Amino acid sequence: MATPSSASGGAPESRKASVAPKAKRALYRWLPPDRIAIAVRTAVAAMVALGIGSVLPGGLSDYAYAAPLGAFITVGTTFFTIARAALQQALGLVLGAALGLAMLWIDIPALAKIGIIGAVGVVLQGAATLGIGASVVPVVAVLVILFGGADPDGYATGYVGQFTLGLVVGVVINALARPPLRDREAHRRINSAVLDLADRFDELAETLRGDWPPEREDWAAWGPELEGWVDALADDVREARESRRLNPRAKLRPHDVEHDEQAVAALRAVVHRSIDVLDALAGAAWAQPVEVSIDEAERHLAADAVEALAAHLRAWEELDGVEQASDASGTAIDALYEEAVTRARPESGLAAVVFALRAIRSRIDREAASRPQVQNP
Repeated sequence: MATPSSASGGAPESRKASVAPKAKRALYRWLPPDRIAIAVRTAVAAMVALGIGSVLPGGLSDYAYAAPLGAFITVGTTFFTIARAALQQALGLVLGAALGLAMLWIDIPALAKIGIIGAVGVVLQGAATLGIGASVVPVVAVLVILFGGADPDGYATGYVGQFTLGLVVGVVINALARPPLRDREAHRRINSAVLDLADRFDELAETLRGDWPPEREDWAAWGPELEGWVDALADDVREARESRRLNPRAKLRPHDVEHDEQAVAALRAVVHRSIDVLDALAGAAWAQPVEVSIDEAERHLAADAVEALAAHLRAWEELDGVEQASDASGTAIDALYEEAVTRARPESGLAAVVFALRAIRSRIDREAASRPQVQNP
C-alpha cells in the first residue's frame, strides 16, 4: 500500500502526464503543421512580391504596397484552389478597375456612382466563374474613384498590376513548395470511420444482449453523428481530388480517388440503413418513434446479426476474409428472419430491421468486390 506521502507525490506527476497529451492535441488542433506551412509560404510570397514590386520601372513602383496584398490571398491547402482563386481575383481586379474608370467618365452624382458600383458588385456575386473574385470588384472600383486623383488610369494600372504581381508570385511560390497531397489522409480517415462504425455495431449488440429496456439511451441518437462522419469524409475526398489537380506530386504518387469516392458512397448507404435499425430498436425499447414488439429471443438474434455485420465491416476495411464474414453475417440475419416469421402476425418493425441488415450486408459485399482482396496462403 502506498504511503500518504508517496500518494500525494505521485498525483502531480500523474496530472502532468495526463495534461501533456491534451495540451499537445489542443496545440495540434489550433496550430496544425499544414497551417504553419501555409503561413510560411504566404510570408515568403509577400516579401518576394514587395521586393519585385519596389524595383519595377516607371510609376509602378509607387504602388508596390499592393503586391504583398495579392500574395496574402494566394493561400490554400491545394495548388488547384490557390491557382483558381488567384485567377478569379485577377479577373475581379480588372473588372473593378474598369468599373471605377467608367464611373469617373460618367457625369452623374457621386451617390449614384456608389449605388451603381454596389449593385454591380451584388449582381456579379451570382457569376460562378468569377467566384471569390466578385468580392473585390466593388472594392477596387471605389478605390479608383477615391484615390485615382488626376491620374485614375495610372492608379488603376499600378494598383491592379502590383496586386496581380502578388497573385502570380504567390502561385509560383506555392508551386515550388509543392503543396501536399491529401489522398492518403482521406483514405486513412475512411478506413478509420469503417472501423469506428464496426465498434458502434458491437456496442449495439452488447446493448441488445443486456437488460431491456436498456439504461443506456445514447445509441438511439447516433444517426446525426454518423451522417456527420460521412459528410466530413465526402469533404475530405473532394479536397483529396483537388490536391492532385495541377500538383506535380500526383504523377510521382498515383492514387485512385474514385475508389475512395465509391467507399464514401457505400458508407453513406450503410449509415442510412443503420439509422433504420436504430429507429426500429429504439421503438422496441421505448416505443419511440413508433412502438415495435421484439421478444427476448429475437433481440438476441438481432444482436448476433449486428455483431456479425461488425465483423463484416472490419473485413471490408482490411480487404481480408470478406467472403467468410459475409457468409457469417448472412447466416445470422437469416436466423433472425426465421425467428420473426414464426409469429402468427410478424412484426413489421422487425421486418424492417431484417431488410436494413440485409441491405447493409449487400452494400458491403458490392463495395468489397470492387477492390482487390488479400489472398490467404
